[in-house]
Amino acid sequence: MIFKESGRIFDNISTWISEGLIYFAILFGPWAFGTTQAWSIHVMNDVGIALGLLWLGKLLSRACGHQPLQWTRFSGSDEGGRWLKSERRFTWLLAGGTSCILLYCLISAWNARAIYHPDQWNFEYRNAIPWLPHSYDQAGSWAEFWMLLGLAGLFWALRDWLLTLSPREAARFDIGRPPYQAWFRLPVRLRRLFWILTLNGTLLAIEGVMQRVEGGNKLLWLIVPRYNQNVEDQFGPYAYRANAAQYFNLLWPAVLGFWWACVSPLRRDKTAQNVARRNRVAVLLPCVIIMAICPIVAASRGGFIVMAINLIMAMIVLLVAQWRSHWTAKAALLLLLAGVLASGALLGWRTLAPRMEMIHQGYEGREGLYVSGRYMAQDNALFGTGPGTFATLYQLYRPLTNDAWLAYMHNDWLELLIMFGRFGAVLVFLMLLLILSHWFWSGGVYGNKYFVMLLWIPLCGCLLHACFDFPFQIHSVLALFLILCAVLSCLSRRWAVG
Repeated sequence: MIFKESGRIFDNISTWISEGLIYFAILFGPWAFGTTQAWSIHVMNDVGIALGLLWLGKLLSRACGHQPLQWTRFSGSDEGGRWLKSERRFTWLLAGGTSCILLYCLISAWNARAIYHPDQWNFEYRNAIPWLPHSYDQAGSWAEFWMLLGLAGLFWALRDWLLTLSPREAARFDIGRPPYQAWFRLPVRLRRLFWILTLNGTLLAIEGVMQRVEGGNKLLWLIVPRYNQNVEDQFGPYAYRANAAQYFNLLWPAVLGFWWACVSPLRRDKTAQNVARRNRVAVLLPCVIIMAICPIVAASRGGFIVMAINLIMAMIVLLVAQWRSHWTAKAALLLLLAGVLASGALLGWRTLAPRMEMIHQGYEGREGLYVSGRYMAQDNALFGTGPGTFATLYQLYRPLTNDAWLAYMHNDWLELLIMFGRFGAVLVFLMLLLILSHWFWSGGVYGNKYFVMLLWIPLCGCLLHACFDFPFQIHSVLALFLILCAVLSCLSRRWAVG
């Protein structure tokens, strides 16, 4: 009994601390200049590892007998046991995949084939076990391991926090009422998470647009970056405009899906209370417009293409969702589309249009880089060169010694194949499929199918952008991608009943 009560107290305290750290990670990541510098990456690593340790501590407290109420327990009817088993299988598969990727990076760093000395521009070669993953830059692989460990801690702590009932929802259950509120409203913690993401993203968008209109070349009006010192190359806190576009293209469709998930249940019962709730969440639509125009204002060619695809797909999903609604609802969606395009054209088309006319030259210029990348992948086909080693090894594959020594491949899929090899790339690909397919599994938080589709759209858009740029090499973009993956890993087509 003492262990159970101690476990309950520890679980509650850990939950409060975890919630604060999750909010800090969301807010800090983009504002710390996109988390592209060593100091900011170390801060995020520490936050993620702390979240992971708190999550492991909660698992230990639950092993002592304390079992907090979680949405996976509310699967309803006579199929509840089968649904719960399905969710447990998914969780074990997800945990196994996470462990395999981290273990792959750990073995690569420990079993290093070489140590790179940047001050001397040479490699110190070591004996490595050839049939295990290995690395040609031990320091780079260790840095990648700690970063992925922190991101794994953020992912699992966020997922556990979302799947656990809030005190208000648990109190409803204690007095015998269903924990879900009327008409399957989203859980309190999921709503809170999306409000934080929305407010933070809107402030980022406003700052970026204001800075672009003002014409200053200091990030956040504070510092001039080492690279990309022209105002047209930057946007907001990001020194590279495409990274800013990638962040907003991940965020605004998800916020649009959140808006739909909030208003969709309220349309069925037009009471005064529900009308007031719909009016409150209507503020999300202007936020969506402000964030959606940022890829245009940033003058990112790839960002604009992905934004246009996301916008078309999102409009199709919402039109299907409101197919039987009054014509005014469909007209409102078209006005939303027109508002995004008109606002973006007004603020950014003058800069973007000349760049779109030269889009072929831009991507043809990267073809030589891709040729070198394919040679790197062929030379290290099975296990790759090791996580975090591309920037070090690219110097050996440059066509000419006076060519630029690039830190990124501008193709994350090819860079993944180079560093992780076929074996590691398959692990990552299977994990993506597993998370994207969770809605078809049973158990977890009920997710409206159109809400889930509007979460799939930005994730798939980012994966598309990764074919010709490097969104996943930027910590804040990768962290937001994993946050949305954590949300998807909680949502299911099966809803909870009391």
